[in-house]
Amino acid sequence: MEIIAEMWGNLTEFLLGEVRGILEGEKKAYKFIMVDEPIIVLNAESAYPLRRAGLLRRVSSLLYWGKEVPSLNINLNDYAIRVRKNGNWSEREIIRKLGKGIKGKANLENPENIVRVYACKNIYVGIEIREGVEQDFEVRRSKNLPISYPITMHPRLARAMINIARVKRGAKILDPFCGTGTILLEGSLIGMEMHGSDLDERMLRASEINLKKFGVKANLTRRDVGEIEGNYDAIVTDPPYGRSSSSMGEKLNELYERAFKRFSDVTDKVSIVLPERSAVEIGKKYFNLREIFPVRVHKSLTRYYCFFERE
Repeated sequence: MEIIAEMWGNLTEFLLGEVRGILEGEKKAYKFIMVDEPIIVLNAESAYPLRRAGLLRRVSSLLYWGKEVPSLNINLNDYAIRVRKNGNWSEREIIRKLGKGIKGKANLENPENIVRVYACKNIYVGIEIREGVEQDFEVRRSKNLPISYPITMHPRLARAMINIARVKRGAKILDPFCGTGTILLEGSLIGMEMHGSDLDERMLRASEINLKKFGVKANLTRRDVGEIEGNYDAIVTDPPYGRSSSSMGEKLNELYERAFKRFSDVTDKVSIVLPERSAVEIGKKYFNLREIFPVRVHKSLTRYYCFFERE
């Protein structure tokens, strides 16, 4: 089926990586057709796995794309037309023309069906796929968690980190620097078997409390990254990157070296966010770097979201 996927934010390359990761992890065939911000159009075996994406706002089944507003000539009761435009389009004119080709009763307040229109370089029209699509990321922002810190990752980015690891639903995932549990929470909510560890007992307690608020659980253990053991489908983690106190005084590159060396004993896949290119080079000593997505935090800080894999 042909799908319109609406982006969250302006992280186009990261979004494409996340979509690849989801569909490849679930063994679903796909092909990208075009990018016309703020949407991508793709042909995929199924749209259902994309419900777990972090960097998508919504997905729709594609009805039309072209240079002009179409006459759809469809029957659709209890519907509303929603327009997002990127350019000098007239929203009123789009709705007027499109509405002429839809037979059925409109419901602007609480419609059963939503016709999504994206007016970009081209016009794209689709029916929103609403069942099972995640829409509650804002309630899990750091400001809404029982325990959080200023560096707590946005839940959409945490979700994307899991997805670029190319794991299927139910995968066994470890976050060995779990902190307040954002990655654990996002993984649990999409059906992953989440395991978390941290050297700081306070972080484990924070994770437990935050997970409990949203009715999910993870297996939590107090241990140093060098002590992790077992086998995991993937490691997904956001290790310390700031003050030395967050790494218990250990120099960061020494910590990353120890971590990657230990990761190579317990998994073939690592999704990790790193603060600089030198840290990325450390990871390449133990794994192949499959993808890297720089995300600028502020003028002096860019973080690198990486997917490493051992063939």
